[in-house]
Amino acid sequence: MRVAIVGGGLIGLFSAYHLARRGVEVVVLERNRVGAGCSSANAGWITPSISIPVPAPHLREKSLRWLLSPDSPLFIRPSAMIGLAPWLWTFWKHCSQASFERGCRALARLGAGIMDEYDELESAGIDFEQHKSGLLMVFDKRSDLDAQARQLERSGYGPLDFLGPKQLRAKEPALAGRYAGAILVLAERHLRPEKLCVSIAAALRTAGVEIREGVEVYDFALTGSHAAAAATSAGSVAADRFLVATGAEAARLAGGCGTKLPIQAGKGYSVTIANPAIQIQTPIYLGEAKIGLSPFENALRVAGTMELSGINLRLDPRRVAALRRSAQREVPGIFEGSAVTEWVGMRPLTPDGLPVVGRLPRIENVFVASGHQMVGVKLAPTTGRLLSELMVDGRSSLDLAPFAPDRFT
Repeated sequence: MRVAIVGGGLIGLFSAYHLARRGVEVVVLERNRVGAGCSSANAGWITPSISIPVPAPHLREKSLRWLLSPDSPLFIRPSAMIGLAPWLWTFWKHCSQASFERGCRALARLGAGIMDEYDELESAGIDFEQHKSGLLMVFDKRSDLDAQARQLERSGYGPLDFLGPKQLRAKEPALAGRYAGAILVLAERHLRPEKLCVSIAAALRTAGVEIREGVEVYDFALTGSHAAAAATSAGSVAADRFLVATGAEAARLAGGCGTKLPIQAGKGYSVTIANPAIQIQTPIYLGEAKIGLSPFENALRVAGTMELSGINLRLDPRRVAALRRSAQREVPGIFEGSAVTEWVGMRPLTPDGLPVVGRLPRIENVFVASGHQMVGVKLAPTTGRLLSELMVDGRSSLDLAPFAPDRFT
């Protein structure tokens, strides 16, 4: 069997990794360079405790206040409102308690065993700078801290350490705010995502996987319900199976195969400080500001915000400025270092907040994996493994019905 994977981000690379381990001939087609998209500069969190659907009940009360403010955690560009209206209406309907709880259960099942998957990857000699220091969730208000604690305990996440203001200052003295306290989720981890992309790509090449960078896929050559080849900027690429793993832009190729996927770009921003003057010990989630801080070897990354402005990579300086202000307020001097790099990436977002994983309904040999919003790092290994099962065996070891590509029709 020969499989062509369109997209060289983490989802595509992990799919190639698991397919190659099953003896499949794989070619990866990436229009830029491997890991250059949303996989390159995110926070790198492997955090089941906060891996939840984006459409959540609290957004119904907060979204109207947030939506048109460039400084808010969630911003919708006014010029994009008309084009996004049908998608936003579906998103709004999924901001219900019932939908949210169903989504949480589905994501938990999809991400079960993720720590073992990364341990196996590390044992295989793939270097991706994995840190096992937990996740520190910091809150300004006691009511928010208590609500988060109840949710974690209800979901069975643990072990948990509860830190009062004095304990928090002792653990992370760089934090300058007046906080009610914090929750340390000890089992959580984080990694350097760009290192992971490079290391997996190197392992794939060693295993004989062909990775073709600078190759853009335009569409598929279809004969009835079968795709014979991908039409690319470098000519036709034939295969027995095809996987579309192009993140927020997956809807274009899926649409050419007769399936409408409501995937939008939930743009996120990050700022990476090289050789920072101030370093923290643990990844920190700032509950009020809705931003994350990730400490790496010789680097510190500030990540956050959600912007809906269509499929584009425009970096809005106002969003970066808001992210910087929030981080500077919490950690004075955080941006002092040898270099500071700003980044924007298109997180693929569906209106129900769940990934799209499976075979396209109209074409028997084209599959899709997208819509992983802010949990791509956590879900990429499992997604790749389940897709390899589905593409080779015709079925997967996990029921993928909650993530079916035809669930929106």
